[in-house]
Amino acid sequence: MERTPQQGGEIQAELIAPEPFYEESHDERVIRQSIEAALLEQREIDDRTARYIASQLHEGQASALYSLTSSGAIAEEVHGELARDYEQLPRQVQHWVNWLRAYCNGRDDKGPVAGWAASAAAIDREEDEAQARVDLMERISAAGVATLGRVATIATAESVPGELGDEDDEHDVFSWGDAVRWQPDGGQAELSLSRLDELFAEVPDEVLGSVQDIGWYGLLRREGLPGILLSQNGYGHRRMREIATDEELTAAWADLQREYDAFTDATRAHNNEAGDRETESEHNPEIWVGSLSDYNDGRLHGVWLDATLEPDELKDAVAFMLRNSYSSDAEEWAIMDYDDFCGLNLGEYESLEVVSRIAQGIAEHGEPFARWAEYVGERSEEALARFEDHYLGKYDSAEAYAEYILEETDSYRYLDEIPEGLRVYAKFDTEMMGRDMEIELHVAEAGDGGILVFDPRG
Repeated sequence: MERTPQQGGEIQAELIAPEPFYEESHDERVIRQSIEAALLEQREIDDRTARYIASQLHEGQASALYSLTSSGAIAEEVHGELARDYEQLPRQVQHWVNWLRAYCNGRDDKGPVAGWAASAAAIDREEDEAQARVDLMERISAAGVATLGRVATIATAESVPGELGDEDDEHDVFSWGDAVRWQPDGGQAELSLSRLDELFAEVPDEVLGSVQDIGWYGLLRREGLPGILLSQNGYGHRRMREIATDEELTAAWADLQREYDAFTDATRAHNNEAGDRETESEHNPEIWVGSLSDYNDGRLHGVWLDATLEPDELKDAVAFMLRNSYSSDAEEWAIMDYDDFCGLNLGEYESLEVVSRIAQGIAEHGEPFARWAEYVGERSEEALARFEDHYLGKYDSAEAYAEYILEETDSYRYLDEIPEGLRVYAKFDTEMMGRDMEIELHVAEAGDGGILVFDPRG
């Protein structure tokens, strides 16, 4: 017998048919265990559980459920999204929807929740440690493990001459803090938490960044020993990397410094550290680049970057963002939002070379460059480079452009040569001229009215 919440947060008994056996994912396990706890305690689900359920149900960045996942805000549209196609949902998902609906109805403050992602991350870190223990057991399935208190004895194929548990056997012994990171090749992916505490207590030889910004890094040089790179990101994750030679350590730190400098330059204007950027067009194109692995896990990790930087600088800035994601192995990214690109639609996976070229053009020429890029294609490097050869200007209308051409070519003087008595009947048909010109020219509507005229022939 299970109970599911209904409208208003009330609890009502309801039979749930058993589901066929399948391998439960991490998020499904979190949701199931959290709902079971809520049932036992006769309460609604907590913030973290609501966040996990919303992350499973949302349909993209534009949805209200995505806003709930990323910030904790409960918009009115949430209820409509939860009700959509309810009858067609799997029984288990309907169960989640009922609980989340009760949570949304019962929460008094519907606005964003301070520390929404951070509080969930702290609990996730604890679960990650527990999962690491499970992973350990899988990695050593061909060997054996005996435990006593908080000590794990790992018996490898090379070091186990007899049965596991024999007192004469030689085994590798680690604390659980180290054992959960044991690797079959005899190494350890990370040091124990106590050792990390010791390293972070030392005064680094060099530092860069800050945890409050996105991530902090420290360099420890140790005479006669491998050097160490320390890092801590905004989610509280601390990591270390041991580097064998001083040359490699120096190179690794140089890479970090380059990425951090690019990141700082790319975010300075958005963070109002250097005031508004001054561009010829007064347009300042920016992109919001996010980590895909975090996004797929229901987390929003990314940053606004100045899109007018050179491609290599943007790549370094993105690399630094990924280094400091929640996921330790984040490698893939996507451009999830554009700002001040004058309505030009570029894709989530557009190359940074194309983004930089378009952004620089818009920063210099404004909307006309964006309309030209739409016409010739964002990847038409040669045509974009010759923008000024093709752009003829902005006019109130095609007829106004025809009048401009007549004046520029001094064509009105021909009317003066007509006898005075007939001159009143003579005129140029600028309306027809404008229509005919559009056959050979490209005319685009300007966002604030008027037209932008281009000659594709150059």
